[in-house]
Amino acid sequence: MISKNILIIFVKHPQPGLVKTRLAKDIGKRRAASLYKGFVDIIVKRNISSRFKIIIFYTPSNRENEIRRWLGEKFEYQAQDGKDLGERILNAFAFVFAQGAKKIIIIGTDSPLVGKNVVIKAFTSLENAECVIGPSYDGGYYLLGLSRFCKGIFTGIDWGTDRVLQQTVKVLEDLSIKYSLGDADFDIDRLGDLKLFRASLRHRKDKDFILFAPIMAKLDRIK
Repeated sequence: MISKNILIIFVKHPQPGLVKTRLAKDIGKRRAASLYKGFVDIIVKRNISSRFKIIIFYTPSNRENEIRRWLGEKFEYQAQDGKDLGERILNAFAFVFAQGAKKIIIIGTDSPLVGKNVVIKAFTSLENAECVIGPSYDGGYYLLGLSRFCKGIFTGIDWGTDRVLQQTVKVLEDLSIKYSLGDADFDIDRLGDLKLFRASLRHRKDKDFILFAPIMAKLDRIK
């Protein structure tokens, strides 16, 4: 039987030129791909918990073996399915709810500061809400959670724009779906985001800081 609480993590194979493409324009394809791989390593390690199960939804579909070797066999793996981000998120929720999950949270790999404390807080919010959203400063969201399948919230959204959060909240309100907003955070899509991330790391003193050491070494080589 599937766990009642599921964390979905969307992961891409870290091939240069196919990940962090906006960031790659500033720092190069290989360096951007290397940073992306580091982000994924951090996010996965920081979100291992006995309070929920992780399912890795990966892309492209022909890279499952490489991604399994990279992240390990402790997780379940499913290929992402859909023409755009909204459809892939929708299909992931549909698949996991169909397996019997009660509360599902999905995160991407653009916000490496999102750890299990954020995820557990979001699961707690779903006890009194049907949807929880972690807003990102760029107008989208870094986390989305549902306590029931809500297909309508993925309709009419301009994915990849700064209108995603605003449009999603409007749909939730139009459908009278009770929702909760978490703390705002940032995605790392451009060089300015990377500098903000580097500055925030210098003030971290929690026990997970050691996980960021390899990333810090890479960031210190980027001007």
